[in-house]
Amino acid sequence: HHHHHLHPLPAAVFKKQQLKFQYGNYCKYYGYRNPSCEDGRLRVLKPEWFRGRDVLDLGCNVGHLTLSIACKWGPSRMVGLDIDSRLIHSARQNIRHYLSEELRLPSQTSEGDPGAESEEGTVTVRKRSCFPASLTASRGPIAAPQVPLDGADTSVFPNNVVFVTGNYVLDRDELVEAQAPEYDVVLCLSLTKWVHLNWGDEGLKRMFRRIYRHLHPGGILVLEPQPWSSYGKRKTLTETIYKNYYRIQLRPEQFSSYLTSPEVGFSSYELVATPHNTSRGFQRSVYLFHKARSPSH
Repeated sequence: HHHHHLHPLPAAVFKKQQLKFQYGNYCKYYGYRNPSCEDGRLRVLKPEWFRGRDVLDLGCNVGHLTLSIACKWGPSRMVGLDIDSRLIHSARQNIRHYLSEELRLPSQTSEGDPGAESEEGTVTVRKRSCFPASLTASRGPIAAPQVPLDGADTSVFPNNVVFVTGNYVLDRDELVEAQAPEYDVVLCLSLTKWVHLNWGDEGLKRMFRRIYRHLHPGGILVLEPQPWSSYGKRKTLTETIYKNYYRIQLRPEQFSSYLTSPEVGFSSYELVATPHNTSRGFQRSVYLFHKARSPSH
């Protein structure tokens, strides 16, 4: 254990890489949808976890998964949080790709349904649906969604989704203690590695404890942690990451015992599934951590 005498890497090594996304904040799918990617995860998540619930999606990137859930599965409130304001800007722009235009079409008559025929030339307005609007549509750009009017149903997409820039890792433990319950579900997918590398064991533990406090009794944390083997190739991104990498003691395989320890408080957990997906990135396991309905603290 002589990692206290780190051979400092030359500053130039870090300088060169400064813009290389130290938070994992690659803008992977800027401004358009790559459905194959979010679908791998959607296959593992269950619609009933979200319907009518208040959901926080940590490290939402440009919002594709956030928007898919907000759109398809009817959460009453969906908040996407990311540390990178550029990604949040893109996520807000991406809302429009999940709104179908209201197309005016001749109304279809359902066969064999008496009284369903409509008069010649009548048009019905099709309801907004959540299929992505084709961006090549000849009908011109899709209008940005309006701010909901007073009395608009805030739990109906797109009024049920909001994107916020911020760092979920608080600076001090006292701030974590002060967190009041606000959500039924917290999503933490492919985020632990980046929090771990940037803020070390302390930051990651603070994030976990804050998530627990942020959940209502009976709430769930949906966690997809990256394996330790994936950390090494990122260790030279910044000097801080390099130092943290060698100081980390809480390994991903210990997360579940930490999360269910008295220090955090989750009462139980289960492994949901490993998505079978051609894209290797989403073959990681997804865990569900339960906060007891009448929590001990």
